[in-house]
Amino acid sequence: MTKRLLEWVRWEFGRPIEVTLAIRLITIERFLKAAILAVGGIVLLVMSSRSDLPRLAQQIQNQLNLSSGRGWWRHVVQSILDRFGKLSNLQVDAIAIGAMLYGCLEAFEGIGLLLRRRWAEYLVLVATIAFLPLEIGELTHKPTVFKGAALLVNLLIVGYLVWRKRLFLERPGHAMADKTLPEPGVAAKPSR
Repeated sequence: MTKRLLEWVRWEFGRPIEVTLAIRLITIERFLKAAILAVGGIVLLVMSSRSDLPRLAQQIQNQLNLSSGRGWWRHVVQSILDRFGKLSNLQVDAIAIGAMLYGCLEAFEGIGLLLRRRWAEYLVLVATIAFLPLEIGELTHKPTVFKGAALLVNLLIVGYLVWRKRLFLERPGHAMADKTLPEPGVAAKPSR
């Protein structure tokens, strides 16, 4: 059993992935999320180390003249500032480090997809599925269009990777699987 599993792992991760439009979009999405998370984490670390965050949040609210009834974006900014204004510096640091680590994971997934590595598809699938319960919980707790759209995008990514890429379904010797592998000693044909 172990020998067959190792043989399958070696075979599966040795196959290059076919880069489609969907894979390109997933790669871009991963790099975009990585950049936002990394920058956000760094900003939070700098802000929490240089000042008293609740006082800073109040100053920003005063400077931006944020008051209720002034539009959707102002409401979003005020909500974020209210939440971070109530956190201790230690809590903000933990959130910042978590955001940067998650950004590193997203960047690692993007690099793997960019290099056409099969393991990257599995990593994207597992990482996306791991956060679905949190997204569903957030959506049921306080639904927003943004949360619904994020959940829909992640469900589409999972569905695409399982259906189109046949992850976990192909085995060596399977007719569809063997089409993707070059014969020994023959270079692989580029995919279209």
